[in-house]
Amino acid sequence: GGSDIYTMFSAAMIEPLPPGRREFLAVMGLADEFTVEMACAVTGDGDVARQLAALTEQNAFVTRLPDGETYRFHHMMKDCAERTFHTMEPRRQAVYHNRYGEWYKTHGQYLHALKFYCLAKNYDAALRVIQRDAGILLTSLGAQQVIDFIALCPVETLKEHPLSLLVLMR
Repeated sequence: GGSDIYTMFSAAMIEPLPPGRREFLAVMGLADEFTVEMACAVTGDGDVARQLAALTEQNAFVTRLPDGETYRFHHMMKDCAERTFHTMEPRRQAVYHNRYGEWYKTHGQYLHALKFYCLAKNYDAALRVIQRDAGILLTSLGAQQVIDFIALCPVETLKEHPLSLLVLMR
């Protein structure tokens, strides 16, 4: 009676799944699009291809895009997966946020890396990304976002990254 569609969707499509599949969906629901390689790196599960094949064969709101390598969740599955992710303990969430940050940093997607490192409160890694970017992609951040980031970052960590501070000042 008092449930919304997302609660009902989660109850029908996510909650009945085995814990491993449920966690896989919760974690990968954070990405807009992903490949098998990315899913392996983020989840730490080497059997991702089999899980994705099962999910796409069952029409479980996970689709393979025309390039044949990239996957995307239906918006309802993505929302419910994210809600499930937020029920995990914060330390577990941070593990996955850091893995996302590492993936995106390695692949030169610095804005995404910065977002996930900040979610993990891994300011040391975030400042390394800022230095690596050298202000190229980060110019899209507003001044208030930069000020807010600096305010959250421990002073000791900021002192360890003077070049990152120069990038932020620029």
